[in-house]
Amino acid sequence: MSREWQQTRFAEYVMPDAVYYQTIWAVRDLVRMESRLEELNEDRDLSVHSHSLVMDGGATTEISRPTEKYALEKVLLENRISAIRSALDIVPDSFRGLVLSNIIMQTSGRDFPNKMWKYWKQRFLYGVAKNLQLLV
Repeated sequence: MSREWQQTRFAEYVMPDAVYYQTIWAVRDLVRMESRLEELNEDRDLSVHSHSLVMDGGATTEISRPTEKYALEKVLLENRISAIRSALDIVPDSFRGLVLSNIIMQTSGRDFPNKMWKYWKQRFLYGVAKNLQLLV
């Protein structure tokens, strides 16, 4: 796997390295997040998973809240997916596939028709970082 390099040519879109790499990995996780969200939407029978244990007089009390856990996971996934998809809206249609292919599939980009996709990749990642509130 080759190292990811941030474009520094457009200074207004340069991010700290830690933010840049978090953003890259968030985008790479998009497919898994979408399939997990689909899984959660299909699996609505939470009564099978519910249990609670309350020990009277004991030191430990454990209560499982499967509905709350389900709702939190679903909201977090929806927010992250929405942040990535809305940032993708700023990228022209002709470059979206190239940008996502480079990030998710880690294609080198040498075979891409021109180098404008790098500019759109940087703008896209900057938008994702802003949407995920990684940049203040």
